[in-house]
Amino acid sequence: MTEPDFTFFSTFNFELTLSDHGGGEKAALATTAAFSAVSGLEVSLESVALREGGYNAGERRLVGKTSHPALVLKRGVTRDRGFWLWVQRCFDGTFPLPYVDGEVRVYPSDRRIMDEDAATWRFRNGLATKVRSADLNAISATDVPIEELHIVHEHLERVR
Repeated sequence: MTEPDFTFFSTFNFELTLSDHGGGEKAALATTAAFSAVSGLEVSLESVALREGGYNAGERRLVGKTSHPALVLKRGVTRDRGFWLWVQRCFDGTFPLPYVDGEVRVYPSDRRIMDEDAATWRFRNGLATKVRSADLNAISATDVPIEELHIVHEHLERVR
């Protein structure tokens, strides 16, 4: 299957690429979608207070757990049926769960950079927890609009 080319969409500056695994025979097929807004590219680190006897200047701080809010992608489009198969598997509730790894690439609106130069965030073990389709009026029959997609995940890092 060839990768969809979203470069002609000047309003879609974020590309979501999902890995080609996801459990079972209905696994996601290395799928791609383009979006115009992304939030949730953040990692929080919990700090734990430790009161140490003999240290009267205050509390010591220890590193706790990291947390990752859901990625929220808005106003997108995909031509890839594999994407919708993965979303359906997430909501079916069957095992094994269709965890996928993925990347979010950030492109400037003028598209003057190549793929390998795009700012890239990578997440691991993602699952779709909410999806809302946009209204289906005056669009191509092959382009399926996505109003909002939420992906929960276990790890996020900026790789480029």
